[in-house]
Amino acid sequence: MSHGSVKSAKNGNSSQAAEAVETSREGSESLPPPPDGGWGWMVVFASFMIHIVTDGMTYSFGVFYAEFLTYFNEGKGKTAWIVSILVGVTLSSGPVSSSFVNRWGCRSVTVAGALLSAACVAVSAFANNVTTLIFTIGIGAGMGFGLIYLPAIVSVTVWFDRYRSLATGIAVCGSGLGTFLFAPITSALISYYGWRGAMALIGAFILNCIPLGLMFKPVPERPRSPVSEPMLPKPNKSPLKKSQSTEQITRANGKLEDDVARLTLSQPALNKPHERKGISHSRHGSGIMQRPDVLYTGSMTSLAKFRSTSPERVQISIKKKEREQKCGWLPCSEESKAALSEMLDVSLLVDPIFILFSLSNFLTSIGFYIPYVYTVPMSEKLGIENSPYLISIIGASNLVGRIVLGYISDKPWVDRLLAYNVCLTIAGISTAMAMVCWEFWGLALYATAFGFTIGAYVGLTSVVLVDLLGIERLTNAFGLLLLFQGIASLIGPPFAGWLYDTLHSYAPGFYVAGGTISVSGLILFFIPMLQRRGNKREMMLEQI
Repeated sequence: MSHGSVKSAKNGNSSQAAEAVETSREGSESLPPPPDGGWGWMVVFASFMIHIVTDGMTYSFGVFYAEFLTYFNEGKGKTAWIVSILVGVTLSSGPVSSSFVNRWGCRSVTVAGALLSAACVAVSAFANNVTTLIFTIGIGAGMGFGLIYLPAIVSVTVWFDRYRSLATGIAVCGSGLGTFLFAPITSALISYYGWRGAMALIGAFILNCIPLGLMFKPVPERPRSPVSEPMLPKPNKSPLKKSQSTEQITRANGKLEDDVARLTLSQPALNKPHERKGISHSRHGSGIMQRPDVLYTGSMTSLAKFRSTSPERVQISIKKKEREQKCGWLPCSEESKAALSEMLDVSLLVDPIFILFSLSNFLTSIGFYIPYVYTVPMSEKLGIENSPYLISIIGASNLVGRIVLGYISDKPWVDRLLAYNVCLTIAGISTAMAMVCWEFWGLALYATAFGFTIGAYVGLTSVVLVDLLGIERLTNAFGLLLLFQGIASLIGPPFAGWLYDTLHSYAPGFYVAGGTISVSGLILFFIPMLQRRGNKREMMLEQI
């Protein structure tokens, strides 16, 4: 959206914002702004450590995979179902986890997920076949990690506003560090204790997520008080003086519209305040997932100040009654129904931009986990020593990539969609070209390129969604994407394993991964064309 369109949007919506201000004066209550610090930094630390544990085990599972191939000898395709179902269930359970978080809060859900996943991983040490591991690790641990995954993100975002990008960036960096650490640690544990002993020890290690989850304290509520009358500049209604031109008066009134737009962002309660009460002061749940910005990992200050987002896209609004009607059949609390309905609202599937972005996300997810699963066995087949360190290199470069991409994504001069597209394209091409490498340093170069650029897939998804669809549709879009990612994750590794069992080569699997990831980036270059077409259509309708 151009700057000119933003100005027109402000002109068209300033009256709505002013009306929201007037309504707020009638006795509504405001939601306190995030503290931007304090205990929030302890929450960041806890989230960082949880990412080390959960993502560290998931992304380094290729070390276990190589061990399972030789121990059970049940084929690469079937064995790959373990990690595919683990990832698929983790992602697909996101909407369910959101309803639980909305009802019981981040701490309780995280503790429950830690207990479930730790128990399932520990029980896996007694498995005698791949099928058992599919149920214990794939389904059981996957569901547990799914309950941990969402709270580890939203518990950070609710504590920060101005420094949200920095805070979430630090938290998710635990994923890269966990991959870097877990690959050699898992390999060493298997060498000393066998895969059964290593699995039991890792199951016990996951229990550390319990005290870490208890650190996810909710943001303390401030004493309830009516919203004070905002101090806004009054519109210039004085008669036109000789020294004043019409252009000067228009410019002065434009400053009023800008202030009203910023006010609706900084004080969300001013927009539909009668519905906003139930979010922060719900008697039967945390209501945390009803915040439309709860999954946004970028800086809210940067979003309001630099990004071309109109007031109606920045305003925080809740359609509580509509959600309750859609999910009235669910046997759970109203808060859980609202959160689940918000994430699974399929009405967004008519938006061509979201459809294209979903297709891209689906293709990325097909190829995303193939390098994590097959890099170790592929390099071992080539006779390369210390192959688990290749996974560590992916993790380290991914950590750096998330920091760099997260930092520049908040800069006003950065086209975040373009950065996202370019990174995916490079990640895909590098994955396909990995097959021309036959020594450690060549594969290490590939691991560095892939780890850095694929960081955009996780780190920039939410901010790109906000740029494309608006922040009020983020929760809905993110929930649907989690489902698509979960389904696609079930396809990639087993299909690559089936290709090896059929063709006796890892190359086809890496070509599939490289092709799907690169195509997922290339097709998104058509989004600006769709945006221009949509804007042109809106202009034609306005003229009519």
